[in-house]
Amino acid sequence: MDAKKIGALIAASRRARGLTQQQLAAELGMTNRAVSKWETGQGLPDIALLPALAAALGITVDELLAGETAPLSPTPEEEPMDGADAPEEALSPEETASDMGEALADLPRMQPTRQEWAAAVLSCRKLPSQRLVRLLLALAGTAALLAGTYGAFHNFFTDTTSLQPLVLLTAGLVLWAESLLGLRLSVGLWNNLCRRPACTLYKDVVLQEDGTQLPLVELALVRRYRGCTVLVWNRRPLPLALVVPDAACTDSADALQRYLHQLVPAVCRFGTARTPRMHRPVKVAGLAVVGLALFAFALAPALGLAGTISPTGTVLMLRRDPETGIVTDVHSGHTFPYPVVGRMKKQWMTGDCCAVTYQTTDGSTHVYLATYGDRGSGYSYYYVEPLLTGTWRQYENALSPGVTLRKDSGSADIHILSDFSGSDYSQVYRQTVQFGTLGVALCDEEGLPHWTVVLGRDYDAEEGIDPSGSLIVCPVSMEPTEAVTLHYYSEEEQERDFREAMGLPSVEEEEKLQALETTPPTFSDEQDYTVREDGVYFTWDGGATYSKAMGGGEGVETAADMNSCTMTDTMAAFLTVSELKNGQSVTLHLTHDKGQNWQTIPLADFTDVHPISYMEMHFLDDSFGWFVASTGWSMGTGMMAEFYTTHDDGLTWEDQLLPGKVGNTDGFTGMVFCSENAGAATTHSPNESDWPRLFLTPDGGRSWQEPILPWDDLSDDELSSLIGQGVYAPGRVTGITDLGDDHWEVTLAQSANEQQEIVLAADSFDGPWLLKEVRSVS
Repeated sequence: MDAKKIGALIAASRRARGLTQQQLAAELGMTNRAVSKWETGQGLPDIALLPALAAALGITVDELLAGETAPLSPTPEEEPMDGADAPEEALSPEETASDMGEALADLPRMQPTRQEWAAAVLSCRKLPSQRLVRLLLALAGTAALLAGTYGAFHNFFTDTTSLQPLVLLTAGLVLWAESLLGLRLSVGLWNNLCRRPACTLYKDVVLQEDGTQLPLVELALVRRYRGCTVLVWNRRPLPLALVVPDAACTDSADALQRYLHQLVPAVCRFGTARTPRMHRPVKVAGLAVVGLALFAFALAPALGLAGTISPTGTVLMLRRDPETGIVTDVHSGHTFPYPVVGRMKKQWMTGDCCAVTYQTTDGSTHVYLATYGDRGSGYSYYYVEPLLTGTWRQYENALSPGVTLRKDSGSADIHILSDFSGSDYSQVYRQTVQFGTLGVALCDEEGLPHWTVVLGRDYDAEEGIDPSGSLIVCPVSMEPTEAVTLHYYSEEEQERDFREAMGLPSVEEEEKLQALETTPPTFSDEQDYTVREDGVYFTWDGGATYSKAMGGGEGVETAADMNSCTMTDTMAAFLTVSELKNGQSVTLHLTHDKGQNWQTIPLADFTDVHPISYMEMHFLDDSFGWFVASTGWSMGTGMMAEFYTTHDDGLTWEDQLLPGKVGNTDGFTGMVFCSENAGAATTHSPNESDWPRLFLTPDGGRSWQEPILPWDDLSDDELSSLIGQGVYAPGRVTGITDLGDDHWEVTLAQSANEQQEIVLAADSFDGPWLLKEVRSVS
């Protein structure tokens, strides 16, 4: 079946019966668009609709399927057969047009004007599908341009040549030209407008002179410009545009506007004040300028140009002769002394000095410093080598100074010490090559550069050597290297660091100590000690003679650092605490011969716990003494406590039993002895109350008993009455006394400043213990 023949038959039969497309569609229960598609040959009716359609058109189904009917009257060339009905006469295009009603516009075939072509292009570019295509083209072109620009920069700054940036830039410019100018769409529409046959615009369709019909209900867009109206059908691969000049309208352009707005209101876009212009010259010129600039930049390496830009904006431009390989600095006009083979490595030492490392024909590596500034007044030339005099180091750590440069005054030798290439590297250089007034290259005996040295931006060469300035040094290599900054290392700093590394006092401290050595220490009693910066001194004769227990800087800076210092007629002992990596260590310092000989005895180490909160050491006589200490308690680590006694003048110490819960949850607050056997200790009170726990030992700490105290098991009222008698906050035990006949007294200090004490008495060591009195401490 030929769809076009059937469509032409449907249209002719419908007009012969005086039906419009809307009436035929209503009779068949179809849409007006479906009937229009049949008549234009874009679709065939459903088989189930054929009988109803044939009946509506007044023809048979066979005639409908054949796409033709018998002529209404015989033609001159063809006579009817005998006995047959005379065929009906076929409708001519003029008769077909007469059935479509009054024409709205008559468009003869003619060459389109530039404004009509611009109106068609601008209208078609407003279609959603065309706008999406333009957006995708712009995105793809942007990606290609960015990639090509990056490749061009990479080629320019790394002195390499690659065709990939040119390909990407070309693709990006073509995609952007298509997106901005719509070349394919513009050319296609111009060809369509030039080949457009004469046509007539009716209320339903556009009828062309070849009989082709364009239904108006299929319009995708209607746009109004000054002087014309553009009708757009969204066809593939290019949209179809029909430009209707105002002069071609049979009534008026406004009447055509109103009718189209009623027929297809959703696709109409009116704006009579706008003149269609595409501004092509501006867009073409802009694309051309951008394209030429990008192509010139991408082709620069192929033309022998290379360069780089410093972080401060200084531009280095180099030009290489492709035949000789000689490179010229465009800024200064200086040429490299050797021809360049391969790429050039460009590294900015400072914002105004760039080191260009390259290899020559014999494979050796050389360097050229491109300089753009000055460190002096700028009016005179000076030599950089003398300005390197002194010692310059990378880090302030004396044991690990990093890269170090040293040049002695009056010597041409320059020493470099570094860990370049992963190992200690020390070399002496006697040859230098200066570039401008900013830097030099340090060369070996064969003249090959090993290091570049540049004066830092903060170096002031006006007055000669500038200790407050800096040097920038970098090894010469084609591999990636890092420039490091060196600072002046004065002789005073070298002396200070040497003394610190050797554990010696500083010059100032040494002078002060020397002055102290000529000044004897002063004492206030016959048996006394004093702490000075140069050490700890003891005397047993008021200062006539004295003994130095330990030197300065050994852990005792003030008298507070000497814990529990004890002195007798011939003995002296004190404790010091030193910090460990994970705790504290307690050491006993002891003498038995009036300081002629001192001993240091380690007593206890407290590791992985809180710091020591209580510590005490006493000697009851030259033979018996005790040491007690405990740390603070914390969740997870708990606490530690130690209790030792000595019976041999402190030479050996015996570990004794801890009372109560000391070492688990409680810590010591005090401990006293009145003999080698009888002693008392207090610990932290339970539940953090102000009432301590008292423990007594009858055998020198081998066993402990806890007596019942007057404030134990009292009610709140009874406790308040006791406080009213002046008994409160008895923090720690301060003494235990044997009164004879098994009578005992224990004293407890109370209040924050311990200006009062509580006296407990018992007729037996086992108790009961009663409150005897509350007295002031003299």
